[in-house]
Order: sequence, then C-alpha cells, then structure tokens
Amino acid sequence: MSMWILHLSTKFLPLLRKAPIRPVSQRLGASFRSFCDCQKPKKMELPEGILMGFGNPLLDITCMVEDNVILEKYGLDANAAIIAEEKHDALFDELMNMEDVTYSAGGACQNSMRVFQWIVQTPFRAVFVGAVGKDKLGDRIEKRARADGLQTLYQPKEELPTGSCAVIINGPNRSLVANLGAASLFSEDWVDDEDNECALERAAYIYFTGFFLAVCSSVVERVSKMCCESNRIAILNFSAVFVLQMQKDALAEILQYIDIIICNKEEAIAYGDVHDWKTKNVFEIGSRLQKLPKANVRPRLVMITDAVCPVLIFQENDRVLEYPVPKVTKGEVFDTNGCGDAFVGGFLAMLVQKMPLDYCIRTGIFASQQILNVVGVQIEKLPKFSEKCI
Repeated sequence: MSMWILHLSTKFLPLLRKAPIRPVSQRLGASFRSFCDCQKPKKMELPEGILMGFGNPLLDITCMVEDNVILEKYGLDANAAIIAEEKHDALFDELMNMEDVTYSAGGACQNSMRVFQWIVQTPFRAVFVGAVGKDKLGDRIEKRARADGLQTLYQPKEELPTGSCAVIINGPNRSLVANLGAASLFSEDWVDDEDNECALERAAYIYFTGFFLAVCSSVVERVSKMCCESNRIAILNFSAVFVLQMQKDALAEILQYIDIIICNKEEAIAYGDVHDWKTKNVFEIGSRLQKLPKANVRPRLVMITDAVCPVLIFQENDRVLEYPVPKVTKGEVFDTNGCGDAFVGGFLAMLVQKMPLDYCIRTGIFASQQILNVVGVQIEKLPKFSEKCI
C-alpha cells in the first residue's frame, strides 16, 4: 500500500492559507480535496438550519475528584464512556449530594451543536434532535440550548424522565456514565412528522453520534441514505468503543452512506479489532476506513483525533494530512469533558461555511482548548469567538 503523509507544522499554517482553493459545488458535490487547499475564502451567510445533529439530550452532572475512590466504588475506568447499569443507580444520587457539582445541558451531540452556535454567532443555524421526557428537566435543557442559539426539535416521551450523565473528572481523565432515560426511546416516527421533514430538507449537513446510533440505528440509516441520494453531507462520530462492539452489523449497513467519519485513536483501533483487521496501526486503520465501499462517488474523509498526538486526516489516493495539537497549559480549571465535542463543533462551524480543511481543523482544536478552562460545556462562560484567535 502506498501512502504519503503531509505534516503541517503550526508555524507554516499562515503560508498554507495563501495557496489557491478550488470552489466547492453549491450542494457539496465536489471532492473533499477542495478542503485541502488553504486559501481563506470569504465566509458565507448561513441559512437557518443548515446543520442538523442527532444525539441524546442529557443533563451533565459534573464533579472533580483527586483520587480514584468513587471510580473504584462503581467499577469505572478512569477514561471511558459507558451506559449506566443497575449498579450505577446510586452513583447519580451520590454525585448530586456532593459539594461543587456543576449541572449543564449536555449530551455529546448537543454540546457540539452549542459550540457550533458559539462560533457562527447567528442563532438557529443548527438544529438538534433527540428524545426528552415530559418533565422540568427536559424544559430546562431546551431553555439552555435555545439560550445558546440552538434550535431544538425534541421528541417528547412520557414513559421515562429526561436522561442524565455522570461526569467524573480526575486530572486529564474523565469517566462518563450515561443514564439515557427518555433519550433511549427515540423512534423513527420523528422522521415522518411534517414539520420535521421540512427541517430535514433544509439541512445540508447531518451529524450523528455513535451514542445516538446505539439508540436508533434505523433513523441513522434512513437519514444518511437520504443524504447520499440528495447529495448532502452525512457525518458520523464513532463516539465510544462500546458502540463499535455492539453495533457492528448496523455500522456495516450505514457506513456506505457516510461522507465523514470522526473517531479518536482508541475507537479507530477498536473498529479494527471488531473487524479482525489484525493491526493497531492507526495509519493502516484510517486508510482502510477511508476505502470502505461507498454508495455514491464522493470520496470519504476519515478523521482520527488524539489528546496529544496530531489529528490525522485520511483522504482518497492514500493522502494523509497531519495536524499537530498545540501543547495545553493547565489553568485553574482543567476539565477534559466536552473537549472532543467542542472539537467537532468548531470543525463543523467552518466546514458548513466551505472553509479550507486547515481552517476547519484549527478551529476545532481552538474550541476544544477553550472548553478545558470551564467546568462542563458552559457556552456562556466562553469568550466571544474571534477568528483572530486561531
């Protein structure tokens, strides 16, 4: 296999932006190679609802600890994301009785959409879809999302309360335990609602988390196929190792419709293990993911992230781009929860404006590092976004 790698040192990024850029078609029919040219184009006026995200709306309950006592008590890994089991029921009560606990509207996809809105600064350019309970918590999450400029099209459920997520921060590690609640009941009926159909038609970019795929794979398959047939961009984040292990068959059907795959290093390796690729080399795995069968002619882009190693972008013709991640200086607050979500939000904010790939990646990195300085994803505590910062 021939593969060539372009290493982009941060000191050369301003020079790269002077290179010519080939325009992207009106409905994004052009190759992703267009995003590799690095001239900074003029930002476009974004239509309302250009981006739609499917995920699980949750209340994040965040605490910071200095030891592993609570992790060991509930059998949790220091840095992982899991679905709550019966043995975790008492965890949520224990966290809520602790001092200095922070509550924020969360769920990985909703976090990314809120960060997206922080960057684009024009309300309701993004729409978030998920299921909530008919309760005060669902109302509170919706109010917070709309305050951040995010339009919500929740599917209300009476059977279960709005979901929550325990977030335990210990230094650079974060352990997530999601009690999905109503989010687990999302159904395909949502797609058939007339108002929702109109919103789907407006969206030129559709983003799915793996967490949502684990809840309702039929909607991910149906909507991503719709994107493929109507020449729109479908983006899937693997989200967690357990998704790849539990949703192997569903992913096999869905990936043919996906234009952009986002995952971290651990998830990429897990995908290779699930499919018995007999390698843990992320370069080989990224290349094989990029070459998986596709239902349309648009080449797939695969992005593999890591907290300290460069972001890797795999494209057609064995082209690999490498973007260094600047060293992080720990401040008074150092909360890694939501960093990956923020990266996605920053990336998408520039992608929908048809900015070069270089610009999209650097905005994602900048957004993720801003989130480190607040507890939880609290957009109201972030400074106003400025392009000069990246």
